[in-house]
Amino acid sequence: MKKLVIGIGNSFRRDDGVGLAVAEHIAALDLPGVSVMSSDGEPAAIIDAWDGVPTTVVVDAAVGEHTTCGQIRRWTPDEAAVSAATSSHAFGLPQAYALGRALGRMPGRLIVFTVDIADASLGTGFSGPVTASVASAVDAVLTELADGGA
Repeated sequence: MKKLVIGIGNSFRRDDGVGLAVAEHIAALDLPGVSVMSSDGEPAAIIDAWDGVPTTVVVDAAVGEHTTCGQIRRWTPDEAAVSAATSSHAFGLPQAYALGRALGRMPGRLIVFTVDIADASLGTGFSGPVTASVASAVDAVLTELADGGA
């Protein structure tokens, strides 16, 4: 496997399922050399999946005081982490990154997209801005996959 897409979220917590929805769209494309994984954010599973993979793209929901519902943010470990938003999970991607780095179990290239959300309450279905962002997030992931590591 040359490339991996990991969608993180919980489809029973409204907007929080956006990462899973993006991953589902990518999986449906059946792209050669690309594996797709859905995750609840459990760090060990994420580390096991991305360890040694040349390119990994992660999509997760983000919440924060200065977020704008539906906004897509991109970051890499070499850049400053998203300052206004954090993962919507109490334990997940930030811990997976820290632990994976400490253990030397990282992908060659890691790109993270977060989608700002407004509603992580119990239930299904996305808010309007998050629904509208899914296609753009899919396009952003496809661009990274086609980029080849540039």
